Amino acid sequence: MEQTNDPPSTPRDATKVTDEQRDMQDKLDHQNDDPDAPGGHQTKDQVADET
Repeated sequence: MEQTNDPPSTPRDATKVTDEQRDMQDKLDHQNDDPDAPGGHQTKDQVADET
């Protein structure tokens, strides 16, 4: 009795993101954002080093 250790291959479409998944991930990434926060519109490259 010979056993093989071949995992099932990944379906071709399993690596593609759907629009629904993209929207959900965007909401999750920005769920704690405060639009009125000071400096909230700046990136880390735009903030002074002294802060």
